Amino acid sequence: MGVAQRKEREKEFKRGLILEAAEELILEKGHDQFNMDEVAERAEVSKGTLYLYFTSKTDLIFGIVHKASIMLNAKIAEVLTRDIPGIELVHNIAVEYLNFVHEHPEFYGAMRFYENLRDSKEEYSSEYFELCETYAQQGFSYTIRAIQIGMQDGTIDKRYDPKELALLIWASSKGMVNLSYLQRSSHHLEFLDGMDIKISTLFDHFMDFLENGIASTKKPND
Repeated sequence: MGVAQRKEREKEFKRGLILEAAEELILEKGHDQFNMDEVAERAEVSKGTLYLYFTSKTDLIFGIVHKASIMLNAKIAEVLTRDIPGIELVHNIAVEYLNFVHEHPEFYGAMRFYENLRDSKEEYSSEYFELCETYAQQGFSYTIRAIQIGMQDGTIDKRYDPKELALLIWASSKGMVNLSYLQRSSHHLEFLDGMDIKISTLFDHFMDFLENGIASTKKPND
């Protein structure tokens, strides 16, 4: 291994330590409460080193979203390699998304923060900001592809436009994922407990509702 390769590997290792430290702090305090001093101390790096990697706390959160986007897209891309009907691909993509939120609430919290800042139309100088948008578009394209496969194999109704249908699925799934996240991270959904409603059961019913709505009335490959 050459000197340049060794330095790059060390750089990526340190970047990973910083991201992991920030993720731990988000889990413990939320993205609003931690600060860069705490990240530097947790990652065991100097503040000067920290700012060499991330120019601000916002930039650091964008870095977490970038890491999360790579992980989530890899899981969704793997779904598309499965030899199953398109409508099942759509179902499995939604399941992977929900499981990701269950397993990594710190990532989803960072994603929500990023989306709020993006929607505010403010300008941010961050190499990660545009990368996050690129990965979001890539993830959306995977859902479109799953729908197209379903239309080709006859399991999804061809009356719909694949892009419009993907947007409808994304928007409605977002609501379910938010419910799951809020249940884990706050007490906002105590009223659901009072009605004896479980998120897991609600998700299953949601998927049944979704699949029945987009399913073709014809048999596959007719």
